[in-house]
Amino acid sequence: MEYSRVKYASFDDLLLPFNRNRNRKRPASCVANRVSCVKEYIQGWLYGVLDNGESGIFPCEYVAPLGKQEAKRGQRRELESLVQSKPQQKVRRGQYIEDMASYNSDSHMNGTLDRERESEPPAWIESKMENFDSEGRSEVNQSPQPANDAKSLLQFALFNFRESLDKYEMLRTRDGSIRGSIKLIESLKTKKGKGKKGKDTSDWTWKELADMVKYTKSPLMASLLKFEAPELNKLALECFIAIMRYMGDYPMTKNQTEVDCVYTILVTCHKYPQLRDEVYCQLMKQTTNNKSPKPDSCQRGWRLFSIVVAYFECSDALKPYLFKYLETAAYDKRRAYHGTAMVCLQNLRKTFKYGGRKNVPSIEEISAISAGRNSKRQIYRLPGGTERVINTKSTTVVQDIIEEICTILNVRNQLEMEEFSLYCIVEGDPYTMPLNREEYILDVTTELLKNGQVFYLIFCRSVWYYPLRLDNHLYIEVIFNQVAPDYLEGLLLVMPGERVKDQNVADIAKVAALLHRAADMEHTPAKEEVKYLLPKPILGVRDIRPAQWVEYVQQNWPQMTALTTTEAKAQCLDILQKWPLFGSCFFIVKWIRGDAMPVDHILALNKEGVHFLDVVTHETTWKYPFSEVISTRKVRAEDGTLFLDMKCGNLMVQKITRIQTDQAHEVSRLIRQYINIEQKHRGVSNGDAPHDLTLSRHIDK
Repeated sequence: MEYSRVKYASFDDLLLPFNRNRNRKRPASCVANRVSCVKEYIQGWLYGVLDNGESGIFPCEYVAPLGKQEAKRGQRRELESLVQSKPQQKVRRGQYIEDMASYNSDSHMNGTLDRERESEPPAWIESKMENFDSEGRSEVNQSPQPANDAKSLLQFALFNFRESLDKYEMLRTRDGSIRGSIKLIESLKTKKGKGKKGKDTSDWTWKELADMVKYTKSPLMASLLKFEAPELNKLALECFIAIMRYMGDYPMTKNQTEVDCVYTILVTCHKYPQLRDEVYCQLMKQTTNNKSPKPDSCQRGWRLFSIVVAYFECSDALKPYLFKYLETAAYDKRRAYHGTAMVCLQNLRKTFKYGGRKNVPSIEEISAISAGRNSKRQIYRLPGGTERVINTKSTTVVQDIIEEICTILNVRNQLEMEEFSLYCIVEGDPYTMPLNREEYILDVTTELLKNGQVFYLIFCRSVWYYPLRLDNHLYIEVIFNQVAPDYLEGLLLVMPGERVKDQNVADIAKVAALLHRAADMEHTPAKEEVKYLLPKPILGVRDIRPAQWVEYVQQNWPQMTALTTTEAKAQCLDILQKWPLFGSCFFIVKWIRGDAMPVDHILALNKEGVHFLDVVTHETTWKYPFSEVISTRKVRAEDGTLFLDMKCGNLMVQKITRIQTDQAHEVSRLIRQYINIEQKHRGVSNGDAPHDLTLSRHIDK
């Protein structure tokens, strides 16, 4: 290992930087630094590593060898620093080209921070930083500062851009460092010619390097990345023209709109995935050092960026460079467009996590984002008719909405959150399924609105594994309004021999009085009102006459008058949660047993397992705990009848139970959801890592 003292200043990522002055307006002239691992790569140029781990090349005339004693002292300091130092995150000066995007080119913006105030559709609002905490973290957990990994756009361009590959011969190691000859750099050292005005022309090539990644006011003559197929090159140029038109740097054709430009880019990237890196490089180029005469060009470029990153991943090769570019722009609050850059960064992270949007955005969405409004005021309904308006962004997924509403309900345990689902109820559709947690909300709503369908997004509890919590007003409202309809329908009531148990009689009378108070009634329940406060099957029971039920309910009423409506609902839930069928999801099914005729049953799914109930008495005729459910399979007959086969038992003995139901998909999904939660809860309780159980999902058509 050799040690040398170097005095050299450079802002370029290719060159090893020594100046510690971070002032972008005027770099420090010469600052001495100790560099190790000096190795000559080509004539006049050396490769070295600084004490802080930064590496690169530098001109040899700025190097002076260190004496042995000074080198030894340096080694000791290096060892001490390794022991004592703590990792710190710094922004490398190699980002100079990208930094100029906000400091030099956009001075005419006067620091505009995406604050356009135009007439806006009432559904869309400006909401740039909603899901970021004080450290700038996005809802997808990531480091709040860019890593010191030298993954600059310029470095990627040198290794991958068509112009660079055609001019410079470079070899790369696995970590991306430079090896071999750099003809351009050597030509700089040997070239002594002067320009027309007597100036040294040795700087033009570095300007050319910078121009590869900087904004251009002219259309590209060839794609930035090299493609073998001429068709891809042509499409890449069309995408660049679409970007320029959207940004206002190129005239639109007749009747063309910004929406058409966005659709051109999205459709092309969807059809030709190999062009996605090209489009990302074009967007980075046009938002770097943007000196467009159009005052909103750079701003619109960043907004277009935010749309594209919501849809497509980039390649593994570009990924670290694209993230570094966005992180550098997003975490520096001095930049004019750091807010929109943060939205881009968040969108890209969610795209890599959830796969990106699937449906093209609506005209309304594109127009809103183009005007700086990136959140839609979407209505979500809770059981009982309560509505919550939640600002929904382009990349908001179902999981985000569930977590947000659960937080309002004071449900903060991640496993407990899995008990809740978001349903999309479409008017005229008799059956419904919960939305997948990875689905993008605006993908769902845009498609339904496009088809002119009336729909509602409803949040509710679909699995009942965790006990009730009666410490939150809205939680009580949600659960009460889910349980009350099943109770009044009589689904929770078990009547052996079609008779009501004595304990149930007392509970029913008290719950009836509580329901009357929960409806904010202050008078004693009248005879005509009592029948609507009782489960339907009770009215047909011969043991107790209607007049007796009125008497029982009225006897309980004085205890309820002092309660608030919320307290009355909470007491109802507290009583009913002790009933065996509380927390069940009910389905009317036909149980098929051998060659016998199918028999109607009520299928109840709760934390105890799968129950087959008698239609009249609701007694359990057969049940399987979830530990015995091995798999489920949906089967559709030739006439369209849908069946669900449940394989139950153990490794030694297994049995297929078949039911006929049009809700086979929902039954299968709920069984899987219960098993997953049970397995995870058991794993957490035992200190083991939670794990999923995947059930077979074969559909025979």
